Amino acid sequence: MTCPVCFWTDPAQADPGAFVAVGGPNGDLTLSEAKLNFALYGASHPKYRDVVRKPRPEEIV
Repeated sequence: MTCPVCFWTDPAQADPGAFVAVGGPNGDLTLSEAKLNFALYGASHPKYRDVVRKPRPEEIV
């Protein structure tokens, strides 16, 4: 499933593998890079800034 807030597609990857790109819909983007991009751009990749939405209060952890 692709997140409507950040546009990351969950590859069922555990956090210890956050520095490994597993391909698929996220391409060569690692989870760590996606988290940094979200902090900087509000999306897992800058190219997705126009397709994401703000998180709802219950989605903020």
